[in-house]
Amino acid sequence: MAEKKKSLWEKVFGAPHHSGRQEKVMEYIIHRHASGASLSDIVQEEYVRRNATPAEVEEICRHPKLVQSAREQMGKSFSSGELDPKQRPE
Repeated sequence: MAEKKKSLWEKVFGAPHHSGRQEKVMEYIIHRHASGASLSDIVQEEYVRRNATPAEVEEICRHPKLVQSAREQMGKSFSSGELDPKQRPE
């Protein structure tokens, strides 16, 4: 039996996420941070404020290395082909 792939959220935070919302917020933050925006500015943007709970924002701000770790993990997933849109999930 094939092992279920872990989500980005689960790889970074070590726990399964409860919705796609959390993962989309993290992907947004990673993308904005990679383009040079500061984490403190990103968490004030409307998209994050509407889609992340205050507790999630606080957790991300308390641990900025999580964003860097997530960015590195996403880079590994892209370079390994794991996130290739042409591949179908198992």
